[in-house]
Amino acid sequence: MPNLNDFPTDNSSSTNLKYDIIASKFMTSVERHQRRTAPTQSSGTVFYIIGAVLELALAILVMVFVGLRWIWKSVK
Repeated sequence: MPNLNDFPTDNSSSTNLKYDIIASKFMTSVERHQRRTAPTQSSGTVFYIIGAVLELALAILVMVFVGLRWIWKSVK
């Protein structure tokens, strides 16, 4: 069987296994490169946390206001 740059071109199980291993290593390296070059989401997480804290503070403020108003009306 002819070889193409030390890659056999037959359809044997050892050749298929060799190609599977090479393809797996190639895909792993592509995935690692994409993870390294992907933009980080840390700023989005910070804004999410700040928004959640502000929403909680506003909810507590509204609850206190409604509670004080209810107490004020029940006293009169």
